[in-house]
Amino acid sequence: MNCIICEQTANATGSHIVPASLIKNCVGKHYKEESYEIDSNNSSINTYFGRDNLKNTSTEIKQNHYKRDFVLCQKCEDELAKLESEIAVDFLQRFREDKYSNNFEELNLENGFEIIIPKKTNNKTFLAYFYSIILRECKILEIEDNMQILSDEESENIRKFVFGYLYNQDNDSAIENYKLVIIFDKYCNKGSYVATSNEFEKPYLFYFCEAIIQLFTSNPDDLGTYLFKETFNDINLTKSKILVGPQEFYETLRTKMAEKLADTFMTKGILKICKLNGKSYEENLIEYHNFIENSTEEMENKMIALNKLIEKYGG
Repeated sequence: MNCIICEQTANATGSHIVPASLIKNCVGKHYKEESYEIDSNNSSINTYFGRDNLKNTSTEIKQNHYKRDFVLCQKCEDELAKLESEIAVDFLQRFREDKYSNNFEELNLENGFEIIIPKKTNNKTFLAYFYSIILRECKILEIEDNMQILSDEESENIRKFVFGYLYNQDNDSAIENYKLVIIFDKYCNKGSYVATSNEFEKPYLFYFCEAIIQLFTSNPDDLGTYLFKETFNDINLTKSKILVGPQEFYETLRTKMAEKLADTFMTKGILKICKLNGKSYEENLIEYHNFIENSTEEMENKMIALNKLIEKYGG
């Protein structure tokens, strides 16, 4: 396989699809991870514990949910590490800390959005960071799940830009019509999850634990322009604008994807049980609700409960 950035031989191992520094508040520190890979289309949940996590009592070697072998070459891997380190040190570790407030300009917009503008890191670096993650996530979904998020042209434009940034080539024109809205919650670091969906495309929505990214590859509609015109990040800016509040807006986007994933998981899961036990959808839906009510285990997560019911019937 060729490297997804430079298209040379992919020889790097253990490459993070999403940087460890960005997802640590969702899954834990490197080698101590606890993560749950939810496959909504197949209604399955796969658990991963890092090698130093005390819950890891199995001898089975499992795939880290956020690492892959042979998707990048070692040179691109090393260049991405430099980029990710800069964002981690100058932004991720500091934007919530009062003692670093002088590193950021703060703005309160008329529509209620709270913006910070990092002074130490330029806009092009932020764009390269997030576009590289978008590219990696989308390519893995294409390779492993046959799921296409971006069009071929969009994917290639992003690849060209990221390659140009890493190797000091001017490929900025590849994304000159693209806009990113970069969203964090400055009031809480618990983040969301790592997810996207091919049902969201104007804009595309990407969830990378703490960061939620809206990608516009065409002109926004009137509502999008009204809401986000002062938060768009394109290649012509010198400094990035990071939307960090209000907290309610972040939670709205977080809930939007959660409900989408849960609805798909639930529908596909009940249909899966129907095939396993031969009962109707309505009968299995009733059994599912009874299963939660009568269970002696804590069943706060409805998807986990449904997965247990699938396992009951041999799924």
